[in-house]
Amino acid sequence: MKLDKHSNVPLYAQLKELLLDRIENGTYEAGSKIPSELVLCRELDLSRPTVRQAVAELVTEGILIIVKGRGTFVADEAEQFELQRFNAFSNSFLMQKDIDNITFDQIRRREPDEEIEKLFGNAVQQHGCWQIDWSIRTESEIVGWCRSLIPVMMFPELADDLKTGKKMIDIVANKYAYLPQKGNLRMQVRSAGDDEARYLDISKRSPVIVMTSTLTSRSSHVCEYIKLILRPDLAAVSFEQNRLQ
Repeated sequence: MKLDKHSNVPLYAQLKELLLDRIENGTYEAGSKIPSELVLCRELDLSRPTVRQAVAELVTEGILIIVKGRGTFVADEAEQFELQRFNAFSNSFLMQKDIDNITFDQIRRREPDEEIEKLFGNAVQQHGCWQIDWSIRTESEIVGWCRSLIPVMMFPELADDLKTGKKMIDIVANKYAYLPQKGNLRMQVRSAGDDEARYLDISKRSPVIVMTSTLTSRSSHVCEYIKLILRPDLAAVSFEQNRLQ
C-alpha cells in the first residue's frame, strides 16, 4: 500500500491502514517493536503530528501498546479470560456464595452524594452506601475491576463482617428481603479513565468494556449497583438466552 498525498483520505488514516497491513502480513510481528515516530516520518515523508495521530488511534484500539522508555510495540495475542453465561447477577457481591477467593482492594462507607442518591433514592439519604472494590485476575494479570455499591441501611454491619472474615451465608442470613431478585444489565465500550488505565496497566484512552448492573429486591428497592470494567484484549464475555415463547 502506498500513501497518496492527493487523496481525499487523510494521511493519518492512510498511515493507519499501512501499519495495519504491515501487522497483518507479518512485517511487524506480535510483540515486536515498530519503527519510531522519527523513522516513520523519514521513511514516508510525513509530519510528526500525522504519524502521532495514526499511532494514537491504534493504541486506543488495543493494536499497539506504548511501553515507557522502550517504544511502541504490536500487542501480543494474549489468552483471554472468559466470563461465561454472563448476566446482571454475575458479579453481584450479595449473590456470592463464597468470598474467600476475593481479594478486596477497598471496603469503605460513602456518604450520600448526587451519584448514589440517583442510584438508590431514599435508601441512602441518611446513611450512604458501602463501596466494595475488587479485581478480576488470572494467575498472572489483572483483567478487570469490579465495584459494588450496597445501601448501609440494608446491611449496616457489612464492613465489620467482611473485616472479621464472616462467611457470606451468615452475612445474608435473615436479610432475604434485601437480596437481589431482578436485574438490569447495560454494556458499553468507552475509553479508560486515568485511574482505570493505571489500575488495569493499559495506555490512557485505551478501550475498555464496561458492564453496569442495577439489582432490585422483592420490595422493588435497589439493593445493589455493580460496575465491572474489563480489558477487551484479555477478557471475553459470553451471554446465554433462551428464545421467548
